[in-house]
Amino acid sequence: MNEQTDLIQYTKKRSLCRRLLPLLLAMGLLLVGCSGGTEPSEPSSDTGSSTASASSTPAASAPEPEPEPETLEQELLKKRGVAFDQSDYKTFTGAEGVLSLQTVFSDLNPKKAGGNLSSVFLSGGKIYQYRCDATLPGGQNCREVGTLPLAEQPVYLQANDFNGADLEVVYRGGKRYSVKSASNNGPYTATESKYLHPVLTHAWRYNADGKTLTEDVGLRDRAQRIVHVGGSYLLIADGKLEAAAERKIPSDGYYFDDGEDGYIVYEVADEAVGDGEKAVAILNGNILATDQAFYQIMYDDISENDLSYEEKTTNADGTPAAYLPKFGGGNRYRLVKLELLSRYYSDVLTIAHDYIITADYKLLPATEAIGEDYESGYIAYPPDVMEKLLALDGY
Repeated sequence: MNEQTDLIQYTKKRSLCRRLLPLLLAMGLLLVGCSGGTEPSEPSSDTGSSTASASSTPAASAPEPEPEPETLEQELLKKRGVAFDQSDYKTFTGAEGVLSLQTVFSDLNPKKAGGNLSSVFLSGGKIYQYRCDATLPGGQNCREVGTLPLAEQPVYLQANDFNGADLEVVYRGGKRYSVKSASNNGPYTATESKYLHPVLTHAWRYNADGKTLTEDVGLRDRAQRIVHVGGSYLLIADGKLEAAAERKIPSDGYYFDDGEDGYIVYEVADEAVGDGEKAVAILNGNILATDQAFYQIMYDDISENDLSYEEKTTNADGTPAAYLPKFGGGNRYRLVKLELLSRYYSDVLTIAHDYIITADYKLLPATEAIGEDYESGYIAYPPDVMEKLLALDGY
């Protein structure tokens, strides 16, 4: 402010001097003429000196533009208004070279049990204990605690407790093992079951008439991943995501299990999936990873649990269903593209319940990367289906 005031005063003085200059020159010439002295030299022009002085003051430098995000972590930091070099996301340690989209995490989220619990995942024929929210004894987030009976990646994992000390591990073709330990600190002991896992022992598909079925022989051998969620099974086979529900047959006005471990299989609505994409993994029970993108698995219609018995057992033409789930029935699912995760597809190493683990092992909250309402192991209703459900309940 003082500099500006000084500049104004200086400008006023210069202006006054310039008005007096002709008078002073005239008086000088008169005196020179009288004294016979030398002629005065030509006065130098000073026009615009005040403007030049003002413009010579350096302008304030413009702020540096923020760099564009190049990773998923940077994208989330930008959303939060945090500088990239000030990241507060933690690093998942101890799992270098172990994790991938094919890693099989326990289907039970220990966070839902409360308390101070760790859990397990399976990778490369090994069992690993892990925590994302804290380190394990030894100072890392992950450590090997056991060996699986087979080196191949399991198709299905069912945990019978929240910390993964009691596991049922199923391999392609239905071969299954009980894998247990006194705690998830290991060591684990594996016992092979005398019986194959019943899921998809027989797989049936509806024909176009909506009343008869054809068996899809060998589907269980082709399935590369199976999960149980929302009252149904989801599976990947032949590069596609499909759903399966136990086949029930009518008897005396009621429907009962067919006694053959039969399942009716139907495709998941995949209009959102790009041409040529192949399903490669099911994560958290409700995220499909293709070889190019990520999709959230959501209900495409009201779930079977929210329908009346009559609605579940009556065909669209009013006739009783020949089997359950009826033609067009069962829990129906759709895929909704996760745009942010898909944009940074190569940056996503895997997804572990509440966290996205990136290629450089950063732990990013799933609620930030997917949505604040996201919950692992839970099939959500999209807005249009939720409106339909509320209308059904009289809202």
